[in-house]
Amino acid sequence: MATDEEGGIIAAIKSTLHEWRLILQRVRKPDKDEYIQASKITWLSILLVGVVAYIIHYIAISLLR
Repeated sequence: MATDEEGGIIAAIKSTLHEWRLILQRVRKPDKDEYIQASKITWLSILLVGVVAYIIHYIAISLLR
């Protein structure tokens, strides 16, 4: 019974690795413009989340005083 489970686990790992390999074959390295665009969006998102968190924190501190 343990061999059936091990075979299932090994088959699942092989399947997952095969899917990852197919994905890596299809992706490409972004060019400079795409990279800069993605970086800008990422940093603006981080900044926006930080500002919203700071505003919520400030409001909570003001209400507790």
